Amino acid sequence: MVSIWQPRFGILPSKFYTGGRVMNDEKNLEEGSYIDAKGRTRWHQNDEIALKFLELHTFLIIADYPEDHASRYPWLSNYISRFPEPVSDLIAQGRLIEEIPGAGEVVEQIVKEFLDTGTSAKLEEFAGDTPRTVVELVPIPGLGAKTIKRLYEEVGVDSLVSLRTAIDEGQLKGFKGIGKKTLEKIETYLDETL
Repeated sequence: MVSIWQPRFGILPSKFYTGGRVMNDEKNLEEGSYIDAKGRTRWHQNDEIALKFLELHTFLIIADYPEDHASRYPWLSNYISRFPEPVSDLIAQGRLIEEIPGAGEVVEQIVKEFLDTGTSAKLEEFAGDTPRTVVELVPIPGLGAKTIKRLYEEVGVDSLVSLRTAIDEGQLKGFKGIGKKTLEKIETYLDETL
């Protein structure tokens, strides 16, 4: 399952650069890798899995899952996104638990499910009645899971379109957690996305 939006991890989607020279795009696309702005090899698959962990975290927060347990998922997302090998290789070789700090059997099972189906039983369980479009808000710079939860519960924002409407109607002026600069980032993101 491929997401329709880009994760917020600094992906360079159209051209891949290293040391000022363009890499062989065809070779990288075959391998599923690219070179990020810091010259590191990154994997599109890992970025997709990382985004799924952020989505899971958002649904856990909306469902009032304890923050001390939910907080592991953004950390895992960040770590997996930057891991130098494809996560599918770690799973195939049985190395995920030993290579990813904090990953146990539950995380390994979630990753397997993400790779096989694009979702996981845990994500489905905690998504519950929450509209799936809420995850459209995850990649917006400046919005974390707690702010997304408050936007959803207090203003009814459950998608990019409803976020645009809330901004246009002035519902986010003075909203705790969204200052002037964050609002500008959100508007820029919406202008580029919608």
